Amino acid sequence: MRKFISISLVLLLILLQLPTVGIADEDDFDKSKLMPVFSIENRDIPSGDADKTMTLSFNLKNSGYQAKNVIITPVFEGGSPFTVSDLTNSKTISQINGNNTVNVKFKLSIAADAVAGNYPIELKFQYENAYGYTGEHSETVYVRVTSKSTPPKLIIDKVTTNPDEIGPGGEAKVSIMFENKGSIDARDLSVTLEGLNTDGGFYVQTGSNVSHVNRVPGKSVSAVNFDLKTAKNIKRGSHELTVKFSYKDSQNNIIEDIQNIYLNIGGKSSTSSNLTIENLVYPTSGIKPEGNFELKFDLVNTGELEASNILVKTESTDPALVPKTTNIKKISAIGTDESESLSFIFTPTKDAETRNYPINITVEYEDEFNQGSEDKYVLTQYVGAYVDKESEGGKGTPKLIIDKYNFEPTIVKAGENYTMNLSFYNTNAQKAVRNIKIFLTADEKTDPDSPSSGGNVFTPVGSSNTFYIDSIPAKGRVEKNITMFTVPDAQAKTYTITANFEYEDNEGEEYTATELIGVPVVQQSKLEIGEISFSPEAFAGEPTPVFVEFYNTGKVTLYNMMVKLDGDFQTENGSYYVGNFETGMSEYFEGMVIPMEPGELTGNLIFTYEDSSGENIEVKEEFTLNVMEPMPMDEFPEDMPPMEEPGGAGKIFKSKGFWITIIIIAAAIGGFIFYKKKKKKGMALDD
Repeated sequence: MRKFISISLVLLLILLQLPTVGIADEDDFDKSKLMPVFSIENRDIPSGDADKTMTLSFNLKNSGYQAKNVIITPVFEGGSPFTVSDLTNSKTISQINGNNTVNVKFKLSIAADAVAGNYPIELKFQYENAYGYTGEHSETVYVRVTSKSTPPKLIIDKVTTNPDEIGPGGEAKVSIMFENKGSIDARDLSVTLEGLNTDGGFYVQTGSNVSHVNRVPGKSVSAVNFDLKTAKNIKRGSHELTVKFSYKDSQNNIIEDIQNIYLNIGGKSSTSSNLTIENLVYPTSGIKPEGNFELKFDLVNTGELEASNILVKTESTDPALVPKTTNIKKISAIGTDESESLSFIFTPTKDAETRNYPINITVEYEDEFNQGSEDKYVLTQYVGAYVDKESEGGKGTPKLIIDKYNFEPTIVKAGENYTMNLSFYNTNAQKAVRNIKIFLTADEKTDPDSPSSGGNVFTPVGSSNTFYIDSIPAKGRVEKNITMFTVPDAQAKTYTITANFEYEDNEGEEYTATELIGVPVVQQSKLEIGEISFSPEAFAGEPTPVFVEFYNTGKVTLYNMMVKLDGDFQTENGSYYVGNFETGMSEYFEGMVIPMEPGELTGNLIFTYEDSSGENIEVKEEFTLNVMEPMPMDEFPEDMPPMEEPGGAGKIFKSKGFWITIIIIAAAIGGFIFYKKKKKKGMALDD
């Protein structure tokens, strides 16, 4: 009794304290801060095929306080191929308690002309806490779309003119034919012809320099036309014009591209003069500041009329390059098939920098067609004079660089050796470098969860990662190679190796430098194919099954995988599109082979896929069937006439199944009669 009274008193004290605690809690904390904390647990990238419906499934975890009325809405960026195929665009979850996880699913429809790639989807969360305070959260997930469709790509295929040869002051219809190399339509296309110039070039005679095309289907050809006219003083030879394409793809993304075309003007067949610049000579090596150099060329008339009143100008647009002789020369006339040799002297000033300085050659002339007119023929050409200031007096810091490198094999495979060939180049024209130490480092480590446990991705084989070179002369190079091993579990991507230089010049001054080397690594795909199962005997004209299991035992996904039967036979279910075959997964294929002739029949199971580098891989597995003659069919006895009845009864009486049934029924009746007789005889004996 005392124990009962004690327990009752304790419970009474607790109940008396509860209201006080509750009131204190509600007064002491901010209920708006008791919010849920959402995160998406599974981050694997799901995939779906174009023109199909897929399920976007993810686990949503609440690691905070209770959430109510959680509304989840996917938001798609412009150009996204997805639409929500559910009745509503949002999902509503009435309650998610703290430290609980719920699975959320959306049905997504993928556009038929979607281009393969990874697309982001933003998931927006709106919710309330247990006290009615609202909050928002968003996360981005990625979905991979697989498709054989390729985006539109317009390429100029052919350019024709009517007439074929255009002369100065002439008219021509220019037709530009182009092909859509992609499989997706190019829509709302505008083609703009740029580079037109009424002053010595082309200009539009009628219409506009912009042409519009509503649609160019995939893998098809289209064309636009422009009516052009040439200036009377246009120069002979090839003229470059720019064609600008602007169009939309299936997701209304605007694609712009610029390509060049070339139109030829005149020639030796045209009845006019035609001056050309030939035998052009100018310095191709470095020029020192305040050092003279010569620019010379021949001016040749390849036309059929005399060129007259010729004015030749050579000038640089940069004041650091100046002429030492007159840069303007006049020639009264150059006859047909005649030439004139010209020479000009230039010099860089002391303020010239180490770079290329352009020199513009302009030739103006006329003939009897445009004599006295303001529209003169104009010929222009540019040449470049390279000034090397550092070479002057041996000044400048010697720089050591890697001017080229390559790998053997070109694509480095994880788990295999490769040879890195490096070329070290001294860029200085006067100074040599010596006591050169070069060591290679790679900062990136392997995955800590991998068997390599965060070690280096690359390790030298049979040597160290350090080179020593005694000296490299000015403008000289030394080539070295090193064999490296790539760890088997390296991820498929491009890694960076740093080459660190330590060297001295002739005066013993020390320098350091670094160069970066990009090493593309791919994981080898591994497809394991089981034993092909089939019947040991097959019959001509009858289907026989062929079955095989296969496994992805590599570390990368096999993309766009297809299995098909191939051989001199017909098939049923002869191909199977697997799609993206994930690592560690297994699949099977079963198809029917229908041989047409008896004998030994050889066929192949062909597996095709793309590996992580995008290379198309094909694997063939051969099998052989022993095909026999078809099974013999029982014929009717020759002495049994067919029983023809109206409505096709004769066919029934000729049927093998019909006569088998008759025989079975007759045997049953005979057996029954025999049984009755035996039974009757037995009863008589008993009597």
